[in-house]
Amino acid sequence: MFRTISLLLLAFLLTFKISAQEKPKKRCYTKEGYVKAEVIHSTIENCGYLIVLCDKDKTKLAGKLTDEFKKDKQKIWLKYWLAKKQPMSTCMTGKSIEILDIHKR
Repeated sequence: MFRTISLLLLAFLLTFKISAQEKPKKRCYTKEGYVKAEVIHSTIENCGYLIVLCDKDKTKLAGKLTDEFKKDKQKIWLKYWLAKKQPMSTCMTGKSIEILDIHKR
């Protein structure tokens, strides 16, 4: 009898502990310095994929993307720096950037 009560009490405590654990908090990317953007496949020759910021000007940026992000219409969070010297490129669209961090939205 004592064993049964002890097992039930232990099961109750374990269940309560698991359900009472904190749920992971959503990350606030804007507070961390990220901007909303979208990856697009450019129709301009030799450009490949461009990043378009979700701002009123729809600023186009050119950066090295990993294969994971080379998808047309891929929505992303982006943290970047403008390249100090804009290098010569075969793609004449967009400012060159260095991607610091990138995540899917």
